[in-house]
Amino acid sequence: MKTGFGFVTAWMLLSLFSHSSFAATIEGEVLIRGSRDTLEGVNVFVLPGKVKTVTDRNGRFKFEDLQPGKIKLVINYPGFIRQEDELDLTHDLSKIVYLERENALLYETTVESRDTRDLVKRTLNQKKAAAQPGAGADPVRAIQNLPGVNRSQGFSSQVIIQGSAPQDTRYTIDGHEIPLIFHFGGLSSVFNPDLTESFDFLSAGYQSNYGRAMGGILNLNSRDLDLKRFKASGFVDTFNSGLLVETPVGEKGQLAVGGRISYIGQVLKAVLGGSDNFSLTVAPSYGDVGLLYQRPLSDRLKFKFTVIGSQDALNFIAASPLGGDPSLRGNFSNQIGFFRLIPQFEWTHSARSKTVFSTAMGRDFINTDIGSNYFNLRTIAATVRAENRLRVSETFLLNTGMDHRLSWADVSLKLPRVFNDGGLPNPISTGEMRIVELKNASSNLFGFYVNPVWKPAVDSRWTLHPGLRLDYFAPINEWRPAPRVSGSYQLDPTLSLIAAGGLYAQAPLEQQYSPGFGNPAIRSSSSWHLRLGAEKDLSASLTKGSEAYTGVFARWFDRLVIRDTTSIFSNLGKGQAVGWETSVTYNLDPWNFFGAYTLSRSTRSDPSRSSYLYEFDQTHFLTLIAGVNLKRNWRISSRFRYVTGPLDTIPTSAVGDLDNDVFIPIRGSLFNSRLDAFMMFDLRIDKRWVYDTWTLSLYLDIQNVTNRQNTEGLQFAYDYRTFDTVNGIPILPTFGLKGEF
Repeated sequence: MKTGFGFVTAWMLLSLFSHSSFAATIEGEVLIRGSRDTLEGVNVFVLPGKVKTVTDRNGRFKFEDLQPGKIKLVINYPGFIRQEDELDLTHDLSKIVYLERENALLYETTVESRDTRDLVKRTLNQKKAAAQPGAGADPVRAIQNLPGVNRSQGFSSQVIIQGSAPQDTRYTIDGHEIPLIFHFGGLSSVFNPDLTESFDFLSAGYQSNYGRAMGGILNLNSRDLDLKRFKASGFVDTFNSGLLVETPVGEKGQLAVGGRISYIGQVLKAVLGGSDNFSLTVAPSYGDVGLLYQRPLSDRLKFKFTVIGSQDALNFIAASPLGGDPSLRGNFSNQIGFFRLIPQFEWTHSARSKTVFSTAMGRDFINTDIGSNYFNLRTIAATVRAENRLRVSETFLLNTGMDHRLSWADVSLKLPRVFNDGGLPNPISTGEMRIVELKNASSNLFGFYVNPVWKPAVDSRWTLHPGLRLDYFAPINEWRPAPRVSGSYQLDPTLSLIAAGGLYAQAPLEQQYSPGFGNPAIRSSSSWHLRLGAEKDLSASLTKGSEAYTGVFARWFDRLVIRDTTSIFSNLGKGQAVGWETSVTYNLDPWNFFGAYTLSRSTRSDPSRSSYLYEFDQTHFLTLIAGVNLKRNWRISSRFRYVTGPLDTIPTSAVGDLDNDVFIPIRGSLFNSRLDAFMMFDLRIDKRWVYDTWTLSLYLDIQNVTNRQNTEGLQFAYDYRTFDTVNGIPILPTFGLKGEF
């Protein structure tokens, strides 16, 4: 009896001791639901004991010495849905917590940041810009919403800035020049959007670290990778499909590779069908590839490698003569492509000094066949950029650098020199035939700049940017100094005034100075810029990111290259472009609004005629965007655009050319007709389904919802007595699906 009692007592004491001494451990990680990205600095609580810990840089957390029983694991992090998990703590646990964003399609303002080295530059974030209606999930297309950007006619892939010529705008990626930034028709950019971090828009008054462009600069910034695991995503929509793979490489390296291919030609053939003049046997097509690799080489030296490749093709057959010109029939094709290899090094010398050096190497090619005529160009291109940033004092930052471009080209062409005044070309058969063969034609352009940032005192309201650029155009043996200056005055913490201006020089195109086709005696063109503006931060009374801008700009062009009857090309052109632009970003959750308006006038003149409206003049340009974030990750947004109609030249009469069996137009004044105004309403619907380890997104982007027939140009009869209008795109829906894991 005593023995049994002693055994029970011992068992009870042992059991009590065991339970009272048991302590459990919970460890785990906090991940973003859908993307599986880690979250650092998240407060994690255990209730009812009110024990707290914080996730580390890898999103991991750990609780030790917890008492057994039922507990609650609680996470409440700003921007995410509150997460509560009930656990029965009888042993050590490992837990992965997936936090879901309150709105996975949360919209933010388009204008992301200002560059302290350039008061004019506007940087647009990739994710924010891509979600705009009309962008087709491509951030670069959102640039057409900004004030000061002229709307390109029809399916043009060019960007026209503040009344300048299309060729006055340079396109770059990570600061290195590329021949184009859009695929055919401007429907997609040439670099994978998922490899793009942001893009910079520089217009009138931009600073001296860029040059050789009288219009402006559009620069793509590739992403900085931050990978902790393998990722992949793929999409398919109405016009193209793509795939992106991202993965860590070794202990420190990171790699991302993506590619896209289009089938827009097949879509257009199905929608547009045939016509009397065109048998669309092979329609437009394009594709591109992109690669990013980066790794730190040491604590102070970072290495990044970017690869971009792009190709476009447009082919069709004209069964009957076009525009009554017998020489225009047969096979027509146009192919353009390029690739760049861009290694970049960033060396941090100290807390005050850093050097960024990069180079780009690659090839460009253009193949154009127009019946029996042709134009073929092969170019080897190399660019070098280097900049040192030195913080001399708290009030003085000194930026110095170089920006060089070297190229070697092989050119072969058989083309007639056709009179093309007023955007109205004479029939090709009337032009004097030119046959040119050039081998290893070099074009070397060297640029050096200093771009300081200075404040009179640490607490001064003034910030000044006195800059100087020196360009050497080797093919025409010309040095061009270009002084520039900008400054801002902070009236109060939310309101600043901006002024910027200077001289901008641009080398002539290769064909304009080539001995076989152009005039070797021509010089560079130039333009003076002036900008005055004011910026107001509205975030204090509204949601973060709300802001307003208003300002005026002016450009005076000189020594513009024009066609001359005696020397083929000459520097006798002049012009000016003036305007007022304003924009407002208004965020009031869940609503977002953006409005931009530009009033401008652009003119040109030359010795043979007085001032006339320039071909790309647009008096009014209004853009209105509105969007709302709905529950369950739905978003609806819309865009309305109104633009003054394009200019065209209507001939007063025509005379017959019996030798070539065509009519030649007799022009009156140039660009004497303003076509109907452009108006378009676009609609976009986004929906995202978020699962623990992957997401599925759907978007429907409809351009020209009302199916308005916008006139883009005129097509004249063979004798120029009558004409038909050429209309722009009809209603154009883009339906897409994207999966990410």
